[in-house]
Amino acid sequence: MTVLNKISILSLASVLALGAAVYANAAPVENKKTVNETSDDNAILFRIENIEPIRNKDGLVDKCEFILTAFNRTDEDLKEAELELSWTDTISKRYNIQEGKVVAVEDDEEAESVATQTIMLESIMAHKQKSFKSEVETDKCFSLLDSLEYEVKSCVTEGEKLEMKNSKSLSRGSCVGIFNYINSKNPEYYSEFKDVPESVLEKQVEEERKNEMEKVTNKVKSTIETLKKVDETLEQIK
Repeated sequence: MTVLNKISILSLASVLALGAAVYANAAPVENKKTVNETSDDNAILFRIENIEPIRNKDGLVDKCEFILTAFNRTDEDLKEAELELSWTDTISKRYNIQEGKVVAVEDDEEAESVATQTIMLESIMAHKQKSFKSEVETDKCFSLLDSLEYEVKSCVTEGEKLEMKNSKSLSRGSCVGIFNYINSKNPEYYSEFKDVPESVLEKQVEEERKNEMEKVTNKVKSTIETLKKVDETLEQIK
């Protein structure tokens, strides 16, 4: 994201935030976290950036693409984490056009809309940054900046063993409580992250593809070796 784009989005976000402060008075969602202050020392930081509208075949925006960039500031490699993201737009539906005039909507609940998306973070090494591209169904792309609420559904570090019962994990993992969301008003939004060019994202996708292919190849080799051992055992029996 260029500095100019960031400034443009931040200017828009500031206007929207002012409107929300004047008109919105909604209570925060229970069991969700929002972080505006400086992050924790031993934390996994993440920010939302490169927000782009996606148009359908009719030329209308119905989705927004975004990048979630995470910086693992801990000493342990992250294996995988599931984050549930939600953005509440408390501004767009607060006004209607009636007989050529802008009329405020009085019902606060009717005036809110929430967009949600679940995103999986995988293989983030200690003290390294990694970006993940995703999209969410909403036409209010401006709401994706700074209005985020999130819940970490699970988080597992490399080598961590989870207790299982009936094929279900009895734990959400050891790192669910160390995520810090960094919004654009926090100086760490710029100081703790590096910009993510498209070439880096393409390289990450290619590396992930190679890793998956390697896992499949190793699985096939293991299966073949197992079958050979079975054949040898059967031959000995004969």
